[in-house]
Amino acid sequence: MLNDLRFAFRMISTHRWFSLAIIVTLALGIGINTTVFTLVNAALFKPVPIPGGDRIVSVWGQDLSKADNRMGISYPDFRELRAQNHTFEGLEAATFEQGVISERGNPPERFQMARISSGMFAMLHTPPALGRGFSVADDKTGAPAVVLIGDGIWQRRYAGARDIIGRAVRINGLPATIVGVMPQDFKFPNNEDLWMPLVPTPELEKRSNHGLQLFGILRRGITIDDARSDLAVIAHRLATTFSDTNKDRGVLVRTFQETYNGDKIRLVFLMMLGAVGCVLLIACANVANMMLSRSVARAREISVRAALGASRWQLIRQLLVESVLLSSLGGLLGLGLSTFGVHAFDLATQDVGKPYWVFFTMDYVAFGYFAAISLLSGVLFGLVPAIRLTRVDLNSALKDGASSGGSHRAGRLTAVLVILQFALTVVLLAGAGVMMRSFFAAESLNPFVHPESVFTARVHLPEDAGEHYAKPATREQFYTQLLPRLSALPGVTRVAAAANLPGLGSNTRDIEIDGHPKTDPKQPARASFIVQSDGYLPAIGLPVLLGRGFEETDGSTGKEAAVVTRAFAEKYWPDQPAVGKRFRFIDNEKPGAWITVIGVCADIIQNPSDHDTPPLVYISYRQEPWGWMALLLRTTTANPAGLASSVRSTVQELDPDLPLFEVKTLPDALDHGRWFLSVFGSLFLAFALIGLLMASVGIYAVVAHATSRRTREIGIRIALGATAARILRLVLARGLRQLLIGIALGLIGAFAATQLMAKIGFLVQISPHDPLVFASITALLTVIGVLACWIPARRAASLHPVKALRHE
Repeated sequence: MLNDLRFAFRMISTHRWFSLAIIVTLALGIGINTTVFTLVNAALFKPVPIPGGDRIVSVWGQDLSKADNRMGISYPDFRELRAQNHTFEGLEAATFEQGVISERGNPPERFQMARISSGMFAMLHTPPALGRGFSVADDKTGAPAVVLIGDGIWQRRYAGARDIIGRAVRINGLPATIVGVMPQDFKFPNNEDLWMPLVPTPELEKRSNHGLQLFGILRRGITIDDARSDLAVIAHRLATTFSDTNKDRGVLVRTFQETYNGDKIRLVFLMMLGAVGCVLLIACANVANMMLSRSVARAREISVRAALGASRWQLIRQLLVESVLLSSLGGLLGLGLSTFGVHAFDLATQDVGKPYWVFFTMDYVAFGYFAAISLLSGVLFGLVPAIRLTRVDLNSALKDGASSGGSHRAGRLTAVLVILQFALTVVLLAGAGVMMRSFFAAESLNPFVHPESVFTARVHLPEDAGEHYAKPATREQFYTQLLPRLSALPGVTRVAAAANLPGLGSNTRDIEIDGHPKTDPKQPARASFIVQSDGYLPAIGLPVLLGRGFEETDGSTGKEAAVVTRAFAEKYWPDQPAVGKRFRFIDNEKPGAWITVIGVCADIIQNPSDHDTPPLVYISYRQEPWGWMALLLRTTTANPAGLASSVRSTVQELDPDLPLFEVKTLPDALDHGRWFLSVFGSLFLAFALIGLLMASVGIYAVVAHATSRRTREIGIRIALGATAARILRLVLARGLRQLLIGIALGLIGAFAATQLMAKIGFLVQISPHDPLVFASITALLTVIGVLACWIPARRAASLHPVKALRHE
């Protein structure tokens, strides 16, 4: 083995340019594979960084009458499950909400908050870094309200002051006392920064109130299937005992990673892993072809070794050692590329709401994967050439001109490898193409909305904070007072409030159209809707085509009004004027008041990645005074973000406990809404371009090598009168045949891949089988393939017959 290793080093140094080409090719393939596996491992497989993190599961309720209908669990059922199970070290409950922390002399801030049962942190073996955790007494009704804060709040809001324990604050307007600070980077379960005790209320004690999510740690040696069986028995017993509330109620147990990074996110990362697997296969096919081409030159060397007594196993071992060494050197270079790629992806996803426990860094699992693919790649691309090269006939191999032996079988293998490269490249290019088309489509959505010079921020009026915003009239009064004050700020030309900003989603309800027969309850008429203030449509530049926009009295009781989009009008009142028509919302099977259409506006795309969104209507905030609204201010100032301080002060003049959040310019808000297209589109494009480069070089090398081996034959053909055009056709035919077969097979795979991308939600206003993308890919690969074949063909056609006949 040492002799083989020394010889492999000598061969690499002797053929340094050939070796460098292989090393760079493998570095690209191994590097991006290691990068993506590191991301997949971090998002889908790494346990939560707490003691016993690999045994944490989440527990949900399930409606057994429906397929995979996940739901919450009632507080009484939680007590039963915790007391009767035999598979958990601990089982605790939580609910989630937004928490606003405020106090005198400190501006209010909004954070994600969990209300948890008192044993949660003890179960997780994670005590506070400062102060105390929750006790059983904190869970009791009437106990003084206490709160634990995260390390980030402690450091940023309180500058790490150690006298924070015992400080009185307000949480959502109600008094509470800070009793502890959790450790750095602890945000269990999903980016929470505030924790309060889960105090059972009369509403929570109802068995019909399924509002809890449970978390548990399995006992050592217990599998998740054991836990499912254990809790299923308890759930069945509860369904029998409390048939009025628990009929058809089961329990769903999932791993922690499945809960927070499951379904579509899992598909996205696994699709990325599949894409880079294609790139690695292209790289290995390319290198295998290079090794097969070189094997012709080494046939005599191998024959001599065999004649001197080397066994076939010794010859294969020597060649595999060389292949694995090349792969290892490529892997080391790829490791550097991977480190850079992981860091770049981490920077690109800093502000997208990823779970706190996902750190995009390499660990021993990623290093093990890197070592495995470095080794396996060397075996993969080296084994077939080694087997073919060591299958020697000594009598013929030692003769002059023996280099042509076995060319037919080798030619078929190289042809298969070239076809594979092009097929995989088509799949990669199709995926990258539809994603980039989606990105540009998203960039050009709603051209009438000019986002420049627009400031946005959100407010949330907590409806459960005492009686302050519990009544719709109070919420309406808040916006009625706030909007005129904002419009008076210097440089502000328009002010509006809306539940959703343009192009960033909407809400959906069932509707009934006045005068139309009632539809099938299983397939009711539906509408998307946005609650907004009177100035919203002019502020975003959405033109009213018929009728009028909103006025001050629209939306009040008895004057319920809506402006509908052209798509809504055409769907429900085709060939009729929509203005003056009526519809109403059906909420939980209860019909609301009839709403009169006062205007028809142009269509706007609010849900870019959803192709089945119902048509849109706008209603006034006076009709439904929502607590969750976005503020939109159009300004003449060059820096709209500079309004943040003035807007925050104006809001807090009305309510000192009300924070401003999601403070962005409208372009930044739109970019944040489509970040996944930018990040993943760029990744898939990089994969596709690398694959395209490898496939192009591969077909050029194969055709050039095949042409070189046929030099003598071509010389004879020319000497016998073959024209340059005939020689061109002769050389081009084989390469183009491989190219066309590869493209055809690739298009079949590409149709399936892009269909999956559409299912995930990657595509914005683009068909998964977009003809422009598929036609462009076919044309691009055909041109590149023809060029790669034409260069060696042209060289062959220009050969001088005398020189060609002397070639061998």
